[in-house]
Amino acid sequence: MEKHIRKNRYGQILLSLCIFFIFMAVFWSGIQSVSSVTQETEMENIENAVVQSAVLCYGTEGAYPESLDYLKEHYGLRYNEEKYIVDYEIVAKNIRPQVRVLRLSREEE
Repeated sequence: MEKHIRKNRYGQILLSLCIFFIFMAVFWSGIQSVSSVTQETEMENIENAVVQSAVLCYGTEGAYPESLDYLKEHYGLRYNEEKYIVDYEIVAKNIRPQVRVLRLSREEE
């Protein structure tokens, strides 16, 4: 009888641990999903800021800036350069530049 009680008790503990780890896996998956969406939104915000700064420059000076550094220096553009890189490709002074934001590394996750 005592063996049956112990076996039942170990089964309950094992079941509890399994349920705990399943909940933790679901929770972790949810956090990763939210983190991914947040990073995508942050990259879109950076791209929008670069484009808006370039358009402001065009409206003010009559030409799109030749470099991203010009936007940083004269229009106050800021972003986390350790986390993202901005590809700023100018075609002509009167054509809006192509802007692409890339994530540098995933070490922080």
